[in-house]
Amino acid sequence: MKEVIFIGAGTRGAKLVGNEFQPYMNFHGKTCIECVVEAAMQARSVGAIVIWGDRKTLERILAEHVRQYRQLLVIVEERDNIVESFFFAYLDYLSRDSFSLKSMISSWDSIKNVNWDQLRYFIHNDQWEKQVNIIVSDTPLISSFELDFLIENKNRNADVIIGRTVRKDYKTILETLGEIPDRGKSIKNFYTYRIGDKDVPLIVNSFIAGKPLKLNENIWNLAGNFYENRTIIAGRKKNLRNIARNLLFFKRLFFSNQTGVEQHSYTDRAKAAFYLINAFKAIVKSKSNSVYYRDLTKIYACIHTLVNLNLELDLSHCFGSAFDIDTQYEADFVRRNFFALQNICYEYYKTHNGPEL
Repeated sequence: MKEVIFIGAGTRGAKLVGNEFQPYMNFHGKTCIECVVEAAMQARSVGAIVIWGDRKTLERILAEHVRQYRQLLVIVEERDNIVESFFFAYLDYLSRDSFSLKSMISSWDSIKNVNWDQLRYFIHNDQWEKQVNIIVSDTPLISSFELDFLIENKNRNADVIIGRTVRKDYKTILETLGEIPDRGKSIKNFYTYRIGDKDVPLIVNSFIAGKPLKLNENIWNLAGNFYENRTIIAGRKKNLRNIARNLLFFKRLFFSNQTGVEQHSYTDRAKAAFYLINAFKAIVKSKSNSVYYRDLTKIYACIHTLVNLNLELDLSHCFGSAFDIDTQYEADFVRRNFFALQNICYEYYKTHNGPEL
């Protein structure tokens, strides 16, 4: 069965590498976004393709692809940040057959203004449990083989799936290539997790799947506010009003009295929040010391206790989505080895049938 894929190609929140935004960097005559769109068009598992970004720029770059793929490729104007852009691109996708929903969405200019009661009334029940796929567009090595692997092997019961790449598999690719990136110039940091009885170093890659409407309004508001005020939250700029707003969203999210979901005591929720905060601190420390790890099963359980979501860090054999471009060094490394890396990843997917450690 073919599934929809959302591709982020916005410039609001995208990094500048040199003097170019990530989606529009050129790799052997094609921009990053062209590479990703072509992979999606060729994947047997992909149906509709929805891209958010600057509409005029994308229509110019993708003119030939838009004509070729006709109504299955939709470009949506980006919003103020990546969270807002995806959320409204998703609502735009849902409203393609509903004039009432489309009209209602057009009156909301941010997640904070969304009327969730109206949304529940206009959206069919089956959409609340429907998974969609997301990939960002700074991954020029993503291929149709990888997208098929990701979509066909994911756990469809999970509320949120975050793609991962295990270090030993990533290292195998580089050893086959014969060129190891300079760790001082590349920002790929592998963090160690306890998975079952194994300590597994891995990175989160650029593939996400999930059920957007299972994330309640407080999660979306917190995420949207985080991206809107990243410099504030990171401590580089103080703004008490925005800090207070985030604390309020945090309280509503983690200590809500929501009905219709599994309830946990305040003590259990406080313990879960404390564990996740300390897990984050350990991950930060592990950049310089790899002995730190956190139990992934316990992280899942704590997230479920707090927000009633089934999270899964899954799909270990993902390479194109791991070679995202964040620095000029990484861009030059991928350009230099572009065709060799493509061929190595293609051969690898022919011999690996499913996610495993």
